[in-house]
Amino acid sequence: MKSTALTLFLAQALSAPFTDAFTPVSLYQRSSVVVSPVDGSHVASYGSYSSSSFELNMSIGSGFADDEDEDDEDEDDEDDDDLDDDELVSSRYSGAKSPFTGLKLDPWDPNPLIKPRPSRYFKEEQEIVPDDQLEQTMSAEERKENLAVMRQIRKSDLPDLRMRKDHAGWVEANNDLKRRYARDPWFGVNERLREAVLLGEPDDKIEYLRELAAKMGGPPEGIDVGAKGYAVHTEIYDIGISATRAAGLLEREIRQERAARGRAMMAERRKNLEKAQQQYEEDMRFPGLREDKEAKERRERTMRRLMGEIEEDNKKKRERAKELLGKLPETPESRTKAMEKALQEARDEVKKARRELLGKAPADDTAETTGAASKSGSSAAKAREAAAAEAAGGRPRLPGDDDVTRGEIDSDVEPSSSATTGPLLVEVSSVYNKEQSDPPMRKHCFQYTIRITNNSPTDTIQLLGRRFEIQTVGSSMKDVVQGEGVTGRTPVLKPGETFEYTSTAPLSVRPIGTTIIAARMSGEYRYVTLEEGQETASDEQIKAGGESTAELATFHFIFPEDQRVKPFRANEGDEEEDEEDDDDDEPAAPSTKKATAVSRPASSPSAAPASTLPGDEDMKTGDVATPYKDNSEVVSEDVKVSVTSSYRPERSDSALDKHCFAYNIRITNESKQAIQLVSRRFEIQTVGSANKDVVQGPGVTGRQPILKPGESFEYTSTAPLSVKPMLDKTPVVARMQGEYNFVILGDDGSTPLSSSPLQAKLGMFHFILPAMAG
Repeated sequence: MKSTALTLFLAQALSAPFTDAFTPVSLYQRSSVVVSPVDGSHVASYGSYSSSSFELNMSIGSGFADDEDEDDEDEDDEDDDDLDDDELVSSRYSGAKSPFTGLKLDPWDPNPLIKPRPSRYFKEEQEIVPDDQLEQTMSAEERKENLAVMRQIRKSDLPDLRMRKDHAGWVEANNDLKRRYARDPWFGVNERLREAVLLGEPDDKIEYLRELAAKMGGPPEGIDVGAKGYAVHTEIYDIGISATRAAGLLEREIRQERAARGRAMMAERRKNLEKAQQQYEEDMRFPGLREDKEAKERRERTMRRLMGEIEEDNKKKRERAKELLGKLPETPESRTKAMEKALQEARDEVKKARRELLGKAPADDTAETTGAASKSGSSAAKAREAAAAEAAGGRPRLPGDDDVTRGEIDSDVEPSSSATTGPLLVEVSSVYNKEQSDPPMRKHCFQYTIRITNNSPTDTIQLLGRRFEIQTVGSSMKDVVQGEGVTGRTPVLKPGETFEYTSTAPLSVRPIGTTIIAARMSGEYRYVTLEEGQETASDEQIKAGGESTAELATFHFIFPEDQRVKPFRANEGDEEEDEEDDDDDEPAAPSTKKATAVSRPASSPSAAPASTLPGDEDMKTGDVATPYKDNSEVVSEDVKVSVTSSYRPERSDSALDKHCFAYNIRITNESKQAIQLVSRRFEIQTVGSANKDVVQGPGVTGRQPILKPGESFEYTSTAPLSVKPMLDKTPVVARMQGEYNFVILGDDGSTPLSSSPLQAKLGMFHFILPAMAG
């Protein structure tokens, strides 16, 4: 009974699921029948291996007395089983080779070679179609629809199937995507082109692939390859940047920013170390210097703070005084200014007392004014006008006359005038005071005499005040001079009496070539008519300033002959004058009908006489070598000179070989400093002539303009030529070139920095007859 129970226990134990884990290899492929030692019946064993079983023999009643013998027998059995297993394994793997390398497989290798799973790097082998057999079989509409389906699968279907863990559906959709990708051969060519560009393949191969891609119809509608010529994965499937990619880019930018900040901090640290080293070296060379400098800076900061506090306290006091008194008290700003004011008042009182003792009055109506020498609107002119206003003691100023500003006077130029207003006749005459003038310093002094006559047969008149307006040539403003009385007095004129006085007008002005005047002056005198028995005007009449005015008619201060700038005209004998021309620089060229040249015009004091130079051979023969150009533009010494020419038929007479041309020149200052044009020099050669005529003189159109940086000066002149054209050879009748001399001015806009002028070139151009210009 015991034996039967033990046998059943062993059978159940062997049939349990965990027996497989403890079954030796030597028991595999054994008989699955166990013979019961009790009754000799067969007991079936259940294991996890359907084709494997084992047998276990035990003797009943033997117990464990003979354990050692049984252990020895078991070891022998295990050795036999191991041999059987080796035979089994060697028979199973005998002759097996790797399908990739062809080498014999090692059954004991823990990392046997396996076939890699298809991926981006291990792609499935596909049939490669030769390039000459590639053909686009889809229409443009089909390709567009195919691309739309591919994008739908890639962007929506595959992610959705993956989320639902539908592996079979995902594989089917992915295979559909691959089939659609292969249907359009352009995708394959695009991939090859992308790899060729990224790998740096030769240009001829890249160009070949581009042509092949174009042969496949180019990209489907909806894909933009751009300038690179190919489309990437995200462009094909229209996939935006992922969150991971965006986070990576952001992290990269943060790292770059941190690196840049670190480099800046290191640079700042090096700079601080260098500064500290320099400071240390300076302290070693000059002990105590840094401490003195820091102490000085501290004292200055302290003084600025204290002065600011004092100024703030004074401001509060003034505001408080204004609240209490209703106005600011007339207190000096400082003790020094108060002392200077007191001394000046004392001086004035002493002068006044002395003059009263001598029976004279101070001549305080001297017309002191200053003008601007440069053209209106320039910075130098504004500076001079501001200085003039300050020198004039804050006198008011009025807008000036345009003709005086331009230097082209519209009215009659007279050094005297006479005007009758009511009972008073006011006459004035002016002369140049050479003794008190200094032309090199632009100081010109004029003296004027005014005579006031009372023509009334009965009324007695007293002059109470005057008011003058003076405008220097070139200035855009008038200086207003006004005051009480005349020469410090208020003269009384009885019927028939005359009052006459002389005064001076020191002017800061420069002569210009377009006019002979230095300034224009006009004004008026205020007076009252005294009642019968009244000896002088009452306080109310004086306070009112007078009840009537007498006009001082306009007159001019005129430069003497030796101080004028005369415009240089090379062809003064020409009777024809053009109102738009400032001067004719070109002399009449020699006529080809005569063997001798036409005589040169007489020289003037302001210009050098015209001369001649050997001419160009091509102009002499008429075979002009240079291109025909009626214009030119040259930049030299930071000054650009542009010129254009045109034919003037109304001033020409081809029957007499008289041809007139107009040329327009524009000079632009492209430098960073103001310049002043001082002279010009032109070379002109007519066709058929062996010589060049040289015309030179001071200024430009009688002026010496000042050009600030960026400003231009433009003028038009004429060239009347006496020449016989060689129409059978060339339409050119003359050639011209030259230069302008200029000086660079200082920061004040008027003082030359050097006495040696620079040259701005006038490029070569031609005077061309329009009949043959085409």
